[in-house]
Amino acid sequence: MATLRRTKKESEGRAPATVYLLEGNEPVLRREFLEQLRARLQVTPQSMDEAVVDARETPVATLANLVQTIPMEGDYRLVIVHWVNRYSPTELQALANLVSQVPPFACLVLLPAAQDDEKSEARSAWSQLVSAVKSHGQVVEHKALKGKAVSDRLMEEASAQGKHLRPEDADYLQQLVDGHAERALNELQKLIFYVHPRIEIRRADIEAVVSPTQEARVFNMIDAILAGDAPQAMSQFRLLFQAGSNPQEVALKTLGLLARQYRLLWGVYLLLEHQVRLDHLKAVPPEIAQKLPKEPNVLQFLERQPYLRGKVIQQARNLRFDSLCRALEAIQETDLALKGLAPGVNPTESMERLVVKLLTLSSGRTRN
Repeated sequence: MATLRRTKKESEGRAPATVYLLEGNEPVLRREFLEQLRARLQVTPQSMDEAVVDARETPVATLANLVQTIPMEGDYRLVIVHWVNRYSPTELQALANLVSQVPPFACLVLLPAAQDDEKSEARSAWSQLVSAVKSHGQVVEHKALKGKAVSDRLMEEASAQGKHLRPEDADYLQQLVDGHAERALNELQKLIFYVHPRIEIRRADIEAVVSPTQEARVFNMIDAILAGDAPQAMSQFRLLFQAGSNPQEVALKTLGLLARQYRLLWGVYLLLEHQVRLDHLKAVPPEIAQKLPKEPNVLQFLERQPYLRGKVIQQARNLRFDSLCRALEAIQETDLALKGLAPGVNPTESMERLVVKLLTLSSGRTRN
């Protein structure tokens, strides 16, 4: 949001920068930035005054010609370069030199892809480019939207289009798409069309329209297991293994998410047993913090995932200590069987037996 406010302030005063480097990899914020920049420059997408190129196919010499071309329909020319960090070190150095030569009627936008492991020479050339942009333009960071920021964005977008989305349903929607902001907003657009002319977007609408990802199905299955809801848990289990093309891969991924969730519950259970205030986690005594699992980081989860925190805390409250211990043992035994380190059956049946056992352990779950 800070980026958007800064762009608005610029539009009220200074002219646009001649060069922008958009770091980070949040597609929602990138798209919004480009939309606002086009509006400021009064450049229509795919017009004669806009050029969108791929650095893997476009030498820097060609870029130089593009930014030097005088606009034909308006006052500005916009040149957008994707995959800019895939240039060779030599080309990156040439691009760093070009940055200072962009004319005032042009705007060059550099969009890197997700960073790979780079050689020291490439890192050095990239640093030169970043320094050049900072001197002659702007580096704009677009951090990934996560958690509450995604839910807030969903509710804002729904409201802007005359719809009402409750906070708990915004949380649920983003959980179904693994918290990916762009995917969540795309699904929201489908929901807005689906409920029209009704104003309220309901939980039933989300379940009817949004197809959960494989990871979301795993978490739905885990929720059903911990609630002792055998029909729902087995339904989600079947959907997982029907959709997956490789049972071994599906089994290992599902088991990994199961293990992570039960370790998280173990950590929350430990905090509850030591009567730690879960609304004041910075005061957790070091001797207790050392006993918590390293992965996932329980304290970070409780601080950064407020939309899931209440549910996980309640799940931990409902578990008996012996049931939690036996569940972790069953997960470890299944892990060994899947990896061929212990006797077992095929991956699908191994996971089905584990789910049944976890359901049995959850059936008498409330502790005294």
